[in-house]
Amino acid sequence: MLVSRKLSLLMFFIHNAICKSLHSILSPLLIVSNSAALSLTHILKSVYDEDGDEDTAGSSKSISVKRSFHSLAIINSPHINQSIFTSLCESLGGLSSPLQFLRTLDLSGNLLGDTCAATVLSIALSPSSSMTIECLDLSRNSIGDGSAVTSVFQYYASINNEPKLKVLNLAQNEFGEGEVAYQVAASIVDVLSNTTSIDLSGNGLSGSFLTALGACSAATIGNPSHECNMVNLDISGNHFSSSSINGFLTKLHQLSTTVSMKMSFINLDENEPLLAPNQQMVLNELLSANRQRYVARHLKKLNSSSSQSESDSDTKLSSISDITGEKSDPKKMSPPEGITVLFSAPLVWRDSEDDFHPIEQLDFAREKSLLWQCFSEASRNIDLSYDNATTDRLQAVMTKGCKALHFSGHGHPHSLTFEDGSGGIHWFSVDQLKALISGGMEEGKPPFGFVFVSACHSALAGQTFVDSGVPHVVCCQQESQLMDGAALSFTRAFYLALAFGKTLKDSFEIGKQAVLSSATVPNADEEMKKFMLLPEDGVHDIPIFTAEQVPEWPLPQNGTNTYDENISLPTPPQGFLGRETDMYQTLNSVLNRRFVNIVGPSGMGRSSLAAALCHYINERKSTLLFDDIYYIKLKRPTIGKLSTIVSLHNQLVSAGRLEVISYEGDLDEIIQDILTSLKRTQSLLVFDEIENLEGSTEAQDLHYFLGQIFDHTNDVHVLVTSNKSIGLGGDRLTVGESVHELGPLSFRNTVKLFAYHCPHLHSSRERKDLLDELTSHDRFAEDDEISKKIKSILGGGIPAETFAVAYEMSSEDFQELKGIRGLNDVNENGTVEEE
Repeated sequence: MLVSRKLSLLMFFIHNAICKSLHSILSPLLIVSNSAALSLTHILKSVYDEDGDEDTAGSSKSISVKRSFHSLAIINSPHINQSIFTSLCESLGGLSSPLQFLRTLDLSGNLLGDTCAATVLSIALSPSSSMTIECLDLSRNSIGDGSAVTSVFQYYASINNEPKLKVLNLAQNEFGEGEVAYQVAASIVDVLSNTTSIDLSGNGLSGSFLTALGACSAATIGNPSHECNMVNLDISGNHFSSSSINGFLTKLHQLSTTVSMKMSFINLDENEPLLAPNQQMVLNELLSANRQRYVARHLKKLNSSSSQSESDSDTKLSSISDITGEKSDPKKMSPPEGITVLFSAPLVWRDSEDDFHPIEQLDFAREKSLLWQCFSEASRNIDLSYDNATTDRLQAVMTKGCKALHFSGHGHPHSLTFEDGSGGIHWFSVDQLKALISGGMEEGKPPFGFVFVSACHSALAGQTFVDSGVPHVVCCQQESQLMDGAALSFTRAFYLALAFGKTLKDSFEIGKQAVLSSATVPNADEEMKKFMLLPEDGVHDIPIFTAEQVPEWPLPQNGTNTYDENISLPTPPQGFLGRETDMYQTLNSVLNRRFVNIVGPSGMGRSSLAAALCHYINERKSTLLFDDIYYIKLKRPTIGKLSTIVSLHNQLVSAGRLEVISYEGDLDEIIQDILTSLKRTQSLLVFDEIENLEGSTEAQDLHYFLGQIFDHTNDVHVLVTSNKSIGLGGDRLTVGESVHELGPLSFRNTVKLFAYHCPHLHSSRERKDLLDELTSHDRFAEDDEISKKIKSILGGGIPAETFAVAYEMSSEDFQELKGIRGLNDVNENGTVEEE
């Protein structure tokens, strides 16, 4: 049988079939007898003669094979004699072998035993072998204690040969307490230092192996000659004790911030005993952090690599580096150009009588995502950062020398609406802004070259920046909570063009054309009036950004950020609204009091308020100055569930503030560890639905823990949610409980929440029409009888009830609700009659 010289991959699947000739060897499914395997060995030895000519074996038919076979698999054939396997393996590495270019060798499931497996491993590791085997699978081969395999590892470690293996599978080989597993652990810094994936699953390994692995990994720190490139480790199905896993996780955490630590995937499934929930959580979070650092280091390496210019082969050598072949210094990346996005989202404003009035919250998520997508697509060396709009943060941005500013928030006919640093509004007048910017000028030049204003009454704010000396200002009139279709189309096209280096004038025109051509923007000609480029007589035919292209955006060293993520916080509540005043009052209680309790019945939105407040604080770390927020959702105590205090301890471990301990550890020691880690921090601890612990010993433990927090720390604040005051005070706590009673939503916010969730409404315009129809202040008072009737139908202002009504209301009931304002009388029995 003739085998084409162009064949580049030979894969022998020896599995559940009979073969008696070379033809059958190349068939899809086969089992090989001893004689057939021996024939295969002879074929591999005799395919080439010394001159590389074609030869024959076992057949009068000529066989022609090109020397480019890359993979060989003989699997699940334990009936083949081991001596035949040994002879076969010895034939692999010869200079005239057709498998001399072998890269992948799979001999799994053949019960080779220790000696034969050692022979194969020696061929794979030998520097004198003509093959460069990168992937070797010796799983399920009954290696046992592996004394011969161990000797192979030790020998090649002693001669300092160049590591070749990238993937090694030694799963299910019954290592037990044998020395071979420990030798594998030791080899990750020498013989296996180039190996990225190792599988030792199902080998009956004990905790001492984890100890050895941790110690060997630690040997790489600060030692360039002991590098470990392992990324994936499968040690599932073994017998690691809980304490040994804790020790390994602690060591892993200590190593996780070192540049040599590349371990990103560790499989500990089906361990006996199974990992405890806190151990699995810590492992997942450590590995996730490792993966992020590994990718960041890889990108940094790419960015710092030299960009060598190609020269013509006939060009005359003109420098020492040309002659010696030495590489020139890597190209220096220019400092990033920057744009800062300031978002203003005050919660309330106060009138002359000191009464608070809520300010409807803007949804910045869509705008943030859009800006991120624009700069990511452009992939230029531009640093995009976010902050909240206070005068202090504006001054900080000016001091840092940011080139461009994007302001988004509420507008006002006479002032800019900034935040006051504690959730209230700061009416920032035109004169105050001019004075602040004038104070930031250097040599008469304004601190910003460009400002984008996205707000209602944006023309006033834009002109204020112009009057303050800013040479280029774009205004985007924003009249609703969400960016509408015109604003989205303009902003996307404008910033993408600007990031690519187009002039401000051209980018502005591109943005307007995007509005005109958008399928989602009705009355496009009218919508165009929303956008202005100021000053009108200015010279805008210049680029704002001239940044060079980068291979990946953002660059890790740029510090580009969204608001800092906090994995312990729950997802922001969907459709959360109408709680601005409650959030403001609770926020100021948290800032000024150390123990705050949000109290209300189930379904009133306590958890949603706490979650929204935590995200609001987390997005304002530069202003509100909490270092960290730790959020614990409490559930009723059950067997096997982690206690509240241990859950907090685990979050501190994940944040890198504590080391792993056994969850069966002494509670006093755990509390002491927490106190030590938090003592010099300004942190917020949140315990949600604390009533779930009522009557349990865990409730007593938590009360004791809170007392310890207040006694032994100065700047740790606690927020809890409950259905009542938890009644701690006097001798029990040295800090008083500040209670915030949470009541029903207002009538208007009840309708608005219903409209947000109701599946019978399909657009923001339909939602607004329903809201206006049912709640217009010009026509109806919130306390009139029909308003009360509507509020009762929609759940009485209890958010959970409103949510349920919205999704359960039929089309007929919805149509009746829409027409209810056409009925003007309510009978004594509560029914409504037409006029």
